[in-house]
Amino acid sequence: MHVTIRNRDPFPTSQLVHMKFKYFLVPVLAMLGFGGLQAQNADSAASPSPGYGHHHQWRHRHAWIWKKLNLTDVQKTQIKSIKQGLKGQTRPALAAVLTAKLKLQQDIDANSDKGIIAADASALATAQSQFATVRATELTQIKAVLSQEQQTTLSDFQKKRQARMQNWINKLSQPTT
Repeated sequence: MHVTIRNRDPFPTSQLVHMKFKYFLVPVLAMLGFGGLQAQNADSAASPSPGYGHHHQWRHRHAWIWKKLNLTDVQKTQIKSIKQGLKGQTRPALAAVLTAKLKLQQDIDANSDKGIIAADASALATAQSQFATVRATELTQIKAVLSQEQQTTLSDFQKKRQARMQNWINKLSQPTT
């Protein structure tokens, strides 16, 4: 019995496939590696302080303006006292806003009657009005602690914010094509 041995050289395209795979795999692995490094750098830079995670960043959304005001230690203590004094009003008012928003969203998701949704929207507006009143009281008391120069800086910040909001309103008011 005679056994014939076939040609054991690889098929010519198998080397080509291997090379194409290598040229594909190296950039993909590089992108994954650099993407991980970039995400790591973005996460570490975004954290406002070592003790706060991502879910706490909303508390410090405008913290930079307080730094820009160059508050003295006495002013910081006074502002902290003002915020602590109004905490009994601020927390329940904010809880009412969040509760009303949740109820409205749940009723929208459940395809509730338009009358129920309108009542929820009205309740949300009332809660937001009460919260805005507490925030206005807080801001008035804080402004009394600030020097004239600090009040000007704060006022400039508020004007820029209002201008951005007006620009956004103008863009939304333009007809779509």
